[in-house]
Amino acid sequence: MKFADKMKLYRRQKEWTQQDVAERLLISRKTISSWKNGRSYPDIFMLVQISDLYHVSLDDLLREDHEMINNYKEEHRMNKRVDKVFVLCYFLNVIGAVVIMLKPILPFLSHYSLKPLFTIISFIIVSSLIILVSYADWSKIKNKLGIWITWLIITLLEVRLTFPINVPINDNGIGYICGALTGNVLVALCLTCTVWLYPQFKKRKG
Repeated sequence: MKFADKMKLYRRQKEWTQQDVAERLLISRKTISSWKNGRSYPDIFMLVQISDLYHVSLDDLLREDHEMINNYKEEHRMNKRVDKVFVLCYFLNVIGAVVIMLKPILPFLSHYSLKPLFTIISFIIVSSLIILVSYADWSKIKNKLGIWITWLIITLLEVRLTFPINVPINDNGIGYICGALTGNVLVALCLTCTVWLYPQFKKRKG
């Protein structure tokens, strides 16, 4: 028996309407209809709630519905790939931030011959940062204001410690200052993500 048919059977045994089920599961009736028509499936956490609601085992819910089981297997594989990309981008994010922070401290890193290398590093950092932000589960972070405060504090510290002084106010000087500020903001973003996304990195790495 398909999952949708089982849901219908269990609901009728309880003499509930679709609206009754939706209210008990804290979801919309449209979601229930989507499951009924096979357009989507509940995630594993919702399956547990359904199991508790009807007092049936997860095995009973999933048994015989091979299409649904295959869907969960594919979803699991996709999540594994996303986790690997997330972990890789987290490492690149940390390494890139450290390299950029060391640049003003270690003079040899500022040699003109290394400029192409830092251009590549900057591109990698920006790319990994975008992927990291898009793959992060921000719903798990309740204190959104804390993220912005962290970023602001790190940015101010970066500017205070590394901002170029005695730079002439001309076209070249303004360009240099803008580049330095961009680097400060980028490093602050990297470090902020490093701090706030560490719990997710630790979980996905494991």
